[in-house]
Amino acid sequence: MEAVERIVGSGVALFWLDEHISQPGVCTKLKQEFELNTTNLYSFSTVDQCRSFLKLVKNQKLFCIIQGKLAKIVVPDIDRYEQSLSPVVYIFCFDVSAYSEWGQNYDCILRGGIFDHEQDVLARLTHDLSQYAALKVQEYSLKRAACDEWAQNLARNAKRLRTDQCTLPFRTDPFSDKETDCTEADN
Repeated sequence: MEAVERIVGSGVALFWLDEHISQPGVCTKLKQEFELNTTNLYSFSTVDQCRSFLKLVKNQKLFCIIQGKLAKIVVPDIDRYEQSLSPVVYIFCFDVSAYSEWGQNYDCILRGGIFDHEQDVLARLTHDLSQYAALKVQEYSLKRAACDEWAQNLARNAKRLRTDQCTLPFRTDPFSDKETDCTEADN
């Protein structure tokens, strides 16, 4: 999975901001669950680390899990992050009601949610990553089809130009190593 994720997931930045999550031995089982879904999970224990990371992230879809008590400090920074990429924030806290009204003011939280159980956060994040990957599959399929069509048009035009404009008795076909006579283009 790691190789596939490096290719497809390179457009995703996923981090967890929590005072305790990056410490060894803390939430070990939960971290293992996350590793089943991604190898690109960054964990930070301070807001400053998180802000430094945000400055480095460019043109990537941002998924963030944030400890409740740190959310009010850093979510405004995330909310300003490239809005065209619609960042997604999941607040992980002990008291959902303490953040519900405040969270309604931020689209990034409305896209993610507020959770008080680790399995709920993991399930929602996994679902959202799956939806994003499916969207990228569709996008790449359309781009591939467009590139194929463009390549075919360029090949036809190259052949036409070669035959229409050829002034030498022999010309190398751009698609072959053989020298050929200039001939009339096939339509």
